[in-house]
Amino acid sequence: MSDNRALVVLDTNVFVAAYWAPNSASARLIQACIDGRIRAAYTNEVKREVVAILSKIRMPESYMFYVDSFWEAALQVEPLGADDISIDDPDDRKFLEAAAGAEADFLATNDDHLLSVGYVGRTEILTPGSLARLLGL
Repeated sequence: MSDNRALVVLDTNVFVAAYWAPNSASARLIQACIDGRIRAAYTNEVKREVVAILSKIRMPESYMFYVDSFWEAALQVEPLGADDISIDDPDDRKFLEAAAGAEADFLATNDDHLLSVGYVGRTEILTPGSLARLLGL
């Protein structure tokens, strides 16, 4: 039996935006992942960065617990090399590798470097707003 739910990878900036704008597309994407309406995937490197950045900008413990529920609902995957893709910011490569490793449908980001790539394999790279509209969230 196949799972028809979209599989997404979320960039760190989606988690930051969701905190500052609780009714935003970013927040709706995270909640849809937690609720199981869409599936999320991440790699250890992606999770490490998200947790580090949220801690560095001193997100409240309540939000960190909320993000923990995202990790619990999401699928951990192994990264797949995306070395053939040219990208201006090498730190962003972890998100391309997560999307490739998950064979994700979408990568949601507000990062222009990633958005300019367009696709990694079968994964379309979109803003949270575009993705939320596409998925009807």
